[in-house]
Amino acid sequence: ETMLMRPSILDYWRNFTDEAGLETPSIMRYIPPTFGRCIAFDPRIPHGVTPVFGANDPRHCRVVIHGWFAQPETTFFGDFEDDPEAKAEVLAVLNESLEPLIEALGTGEIGRVCGYLAVKIDFDEKNGSVSQCSAVCDTLVADPEDYRGVVGQDMEGRDVFEDPVSDVKLTVEENLGSIQISEGLSGSIVVPFVFT
Repeated sequence: ETMLMRPSILDYWRNFTDEAGLETPSIMRYIPPTFGRCIAFDPRIPHGVTPVFGANDPRHCRVVIHGWFAQPETTFFGDFEDDPEAKAEVLAVLNESLEPLIEALGTGEIGRVCGYLAVKIDFDEKNGSVSQCSAVCDTLVADPEDYRGVVGQDMEGRDVFEDPVSDVKLTVEENLGSIQISEGLSGSIVVPFVFT
């Protein structure tokens, strides 16, 4: 059984309430063992496994692999995968849209984050616009060195806390969601972002 600490516990005091009890299921997530299952997660999250006793033959026991399988890079699917011209076009348009995105993220108006974000962009074949832009892997957390805490108050006088993770994801989605490519091309790209 794999145990993963729930992300809310890692940022426990931000949404603290003394009105709710804290039991094991609200602290840890348990993933039952299933033969042939591959579990991928952010290794920065406190985690563990229950001890397993039995066979030492790797064909009949649990195997654990740590690390990246490949350096993060833009990945192409559909028409972009096999057509060098289509790939070059979408890469040129992507690079154009990344310039204002990087500038927006670097202004300091948006709080800093740490972690990895991979965004999948699906294109509509009919008009070349983005049909969907969504995170497929997200390990972003607020940079504790830049956390600003309360940034204002709402209409009822309650404190409003900075949420740099949501701000960064929204900025990325808004910028990449406006990409336009030639009509008739169908496919997706996955764009990685590493924040350190």
